[in-house]
Amino acid sequence: MNTIGFHGANGAYAEDAILELTSNHPSFANHSFTTEGFDTLAELLASVQRGTVRHGLIPIENSLSGTLHSVLELFAKQEPRLWVVGEYTCSESHYIMAREDIVTDLKDIVEIQSHPAILEQCQDFLDATLPEGYRAVLASNTATAAEQVANSDEFGIAALAGKRAATLHGLTILGQDSTPNNITRYWLISRHPVHQPDRHMSPKSSFALVMKNQIGALHRVCACFALRDINITKLESRPSSRNITSASPWEYTTYIDIEGAPGNEENVRRAVENLNEFTQKCIHLGSYPRYLIGNTRN
Repeated sequence: MNTIGFHGANGAYAEDAILELTSNHPSFANHSFTTEGFDTLAELLASVQRGTVRHGLIPIENSLSGTLHSVLELFAKQEPRLWVVGEYTCSESHYIMAREDIVTDLKDIVEIQSHPAILEQCQDFLDATLPEGYRAVLASNTATAAEQVANSDEFGIAALAGKRAATLHGLTILGQDSTPNNITRYWLISRHPVHQPDRHMSPKSSFALVMKNQIGALHRVCACFALRDINITKLESRPSSRNITSASPWEYTTYIDIEGAPGNEENVRRAVENLNEFTQKCIHLGSYPRYLIGNTRN
């Protein structure tokens, strides 16, 4: 039986995404899967490296709050290397939940617990829904927040998590964030790369680059793809701590997603080879299929 790991406890959004993906997409038909939660992202990545779990599913970007930089950067610097082998996106709804015997109304809430990214996504909803002066308390993940609230006798505390977490921990739902188009993009990761992702599954490739500190470096990198009619779907730079001093220019890592895969298309292969002329370092994070289901989680 195949095990897919995730960061968090049972009822975490990532576990929900695993269950939906493996149940609904034909690529996973005729196979049995189990899930395993890990207390930290580092523990999950290490387990995938060791082969203790075959795959992991990590959230990489949200349509409201943007890239989950801590996840992306930790993944990109893993040694031995890990690879992106699939992409899955789904719409997520967030719920305010509490113990029915302690909190019966939204006006009674004085503290809300959740993962920092979820609190950020739902900031406007929480400000409009909860009493003035409420406290936002950070948790390692949403399911853990729900579990902590379920085990606490303290008055006025609630969690912000998914509907399944409320069911698992016996909590009552008091409110729902109805913000439209709240979509999270996940990466399926493995210690083994996909060399030729299925062409009919709209494959993508992702890279982490450290460009040479020279005029026109970014233009030249983009031209590697533009001149070959390859679409860049994402381009983002982040400071790299590898070589930053107060007396020298800062170094940045540029993350690029493109359509296509070098193992499938000659023009993509040549573009990737061309990148080496304009970069100090080029890490191929993976080429992978996109698992499209059109599923919305309510």
